[in-house]
Amino acid sequence: AEVQGRLARGQVQAGEGFRFGATDAAVVYLLPDLLKQYMLDFPQLELKTQVAPSRYLVEDVLLNRSEFAVISLPYADPRLQTVPIYQEAMPLVVGPDHRFAARASVRLAEVVKEPLILFHADSVSRKIVDERLAEAGLSPSVVMELRSPEAMRKLVEVGLGISFLPELTVREPLARGALRSVPVEGVTFGRQIGVVWRQGRYFGPAVRALLEAIFARYGGSELFAADTARTGE
Repeated sequence: AEVQGRLARGQVQAGEGFRFGATDAAVVYLLPDLLKQYMLDFPQLELKTQVAPSRYLVEDVLLNRSEFAVISLPYADPRLQTVPIYQEAMPLVVGPDHRFAARASVRLAEVVKEPLILFHADSVSRKIVDERLAEAGLSPSVVMELRSPEAMRKLVEVGLGISFLPELTVREPLARGALRSVPVEGVTFGRQIGVVWRQGRYFGPAVRALLEAIFARYGGSELFAADTARTGE
């Protein structure tokens, strides 16, 4: 009760803090304003952010090294509680000089013949692409595997290949013409971003304050409230 009262008044003692995890896309595009306001509200709080691929962030959550994580979904694990907060398309993007750039649409069979720059095979986003291709009985011609969507975007811009990239990553280069988005006939690619934590985990007031800010911005407050009610918080 004392900690909660001090937090409500913005009075956090030196040394108080916690760690959470997030993918690079979440840190760069979804959380900056929220984190800035949070740190303005609680300047004494030591907030640590682990930025990594989803599978490593989940490992930290399950080992209690992080309070929660913002990751790419779906991620199935019965030990996790999951709340989706953002639905994101993953369009096919090409450089402005690519032969697909002027096309109204392309077939998936054409796409796999092109040099593809994809996420590493252990990533959630890569699994989404692989599953769609497998459903069509196709195998990609992968020329490069990377973990950074920003690096992948740059390589597509200069014409080293084409890719399916998260919409948040390519919004700005699409707007200025550095990339082109090309619809794929009969299929769409997309993913969710969500918050995960270990089932039954108790959150202190500092952690709850950040989670409530995230859910207030992107949705999920009701699911979070229902879960914390079950754990007796």
